[in-house]
Amino acid sequence: MPELRRLMEGIVTYERGSDFRLTDKELLRRGFGKHPEFGAFVADRGGGRLVGMAVHYEIPFMHTLEPLLMMKWLFVDTEHRGGGVGRRLMRRMACHALETGHGKFCWFVLKDNAPARAFYRSVGATPDPDWDRWMLGPDAIAAMAQG
Repeated sequence: MPELRRLMEGIVTYERGSDFRLTDKELLRRGFGKHPEFGAFVADRGGGRLVGMAVHYEIPFMHTLEPLLMMKWLFVDTEHRGGGVGRRLMRRMACHALETGHGKFCWFVLKDNAPARAFYRSVGATPDPDWDRWMLGPDAIAAMAQG
């Protein structure tokens, strides 16, 4: 758990996130408990050290009445990038998609993450032509809730 949490914190930091609160105990409960909320494929260097992860979850159903497979995070430690770890994790995600009957899987990429975009293109991925992510932040939620 500590190594998976370390990788998760690594990508959150890389993505300029803050307030990382996930603990080993919470990670164990949410990912490996009675009702797992996510799955993870990991790249193990040996000696108890992970060097990469692909974390995924399902949106239970869509308009097709089939679930949508989402990749939450793909992350490889900086010193192990360029060695095929990310490609192997993406291959494992593709196999998982096939094994679980998903015709596709999706993920988000920061707009300024050119290396990730180039990597994803190199494995045959394309940006979704139809969708951009939108959000309501705390102030907008409060204003909307008040009418």
